Amino acid sequence: MKSFIFFIAFLSCFFRENAAAPYKCSGVAQYTLSFYGMWSNDTHGSNGFPPDGRFSAILGVSHENGYSLWAPGIKATEGVKEVAENGNITTLENEVMMAMMTQKTAWKMFKTPSPIQGTEHVMNLPVEVTKDFPLVSLITMIAPSPDWFTGIFNVDLCDSATGKWLDNKTLSMLQPWDAGTDNGTKFNSTDLPTTPMGYISLITTAHDTPFMNSPMGMIPTFGKVMIQRRNKPQMTMCSGEATYKVEFQAMWSQQTHPNGFPSNAHFSPLVGATHTYKYKFWSPMTRSSPGVKMVAETGATTTLYNEIKSYQKTGFVYMAYKAPGTINSPTGMWSMMISAKDMYSKVSLITMIAPSPDWFVGVDSYELCGADGKWKESGMMELPAWDAGTDSGMNFASDNSPTMPYDVITQITSSSNTVIRDDANKPFAKVMFTLQSAPTGSTSTSKAQSQSVLSILALVCPAILIFMN
Repeated sequence: MKSFIFFIAFLSCFFRENAAAPYKCSGVAQYTLSFYGMWSNDTHGSNGFPPDGRFSAILGVSHENGYSLWAPGIKATEGVKEVAENGNITTLENEVMMAMMTQKTAWKMFKTPSPIQGTEHVMNLPVEVTKDFPLVSLITMIAPSPDWFTGIFNVDLCDSATGKWLDNKTLSMLQPWDAGTDNGTKFNSTDLPTTPMGYISLITTAHDTPFMNSPMGMIPTFGKVMIQRRNKPQMTMCSGEATYKVEFQAMWSQQTHPNGFPSNAHFSPLVGATHTYKYKFWSPMTRSSPGVKMVAETGATTTLYNEIKSYQKTGFVYMAYKAPGTINSPTGMWSMMISAKDMYSKVSLITMIAPSPDWFVGVDSYELCGADGKWKESGMMELPAWDAGTDSGMNFASDNSPTMPYDVITQITSSSNTVIRDDANKPFAKVMFTLQSAPTGSTSTSKAQSQSVLSILALVCPAILIFMN
């Protein structure tokens, strides 16, 4: 009996620990960003707002954790210095483009074409984030000024506790910052370069600036930023468990792809999973995981299969699958059975185009649940070629040429620098899903049972642990 009680306590603590684990949000999410200026004589007084007060053009970017457009306690780049002192975003644009194209630490840039007035609104700037680039930063000069600016830095649009993209985010307190590059203390101070350059720091009422006499000892906000998601997926829910037959049909031959068919052409063993909408093991415009890299470069499936299984433990994946063997025939076919259930209604698959540097075909989160809340009777997808972004080889038998740093997963097109670009518009395979058995049970019952079990475990854990001691 004591062993059984200990087992229940262990399960409860396990669920708690995994619930607190940080997760990456899957795929790509699109947002709109709106900037509301709130700087005027009425809000900041005659001392805190000059007659020609305004903001410079806004520049922002989505990026990874290892990149900073700006942040407190670091030195301003030449681009940030130019924005803070002159309102010129050109140098900073070039720096961001370098981070996007060469260093691959930033994803997408957004900007306004011209300066804006102190109380002007700029609406619906397009912002895109991915699981690898979930942070957003922006900057605009407080003008005129020696080197003062406002903005946001490292705003995370992914809720790492749930693995879900935020629906919206409001930042209502845009504070004034000093770039640490000029010692001027007035709006129209003559240039007085800080030598050596200081660090970016928050301006407060304790500093000798026009804001030092702000009412109640606090500088009012210069504006607010509102970020709203615009591609939130519709949530459909089919009840019970459904079984599907998956048929993978090769469509790659000398006749269909005369510009790209090596003598030993084949597909590696298929790896797949049924999962929730919050999970993707590969997705366009995101970086390949080690498992996806191994499949795309070598056809080896173990690393990816283990990655998928690890997410099964945390509730993102229902079932993981591996189809045995390779397909060596241009018209060869695999078939296997998969199961989907309740919220685990999406299916993803991947297999290497072999031999190749890092090319593959696959299915990214195909929805088996229809908009009417019923399991689909059938579905079919034609599969183009994808580049995993991990090897820069251009031919089927190219020597290993690792892409450093890794690029993102992209579809191979006629403009790609590969031997198969002339055949890139033709599918390399197709996948068919056919419903085999009707679902059983109900969504509400399943949810209620799961929630009841977790609630009981959460209640008994503390008492049981005390008992065990």
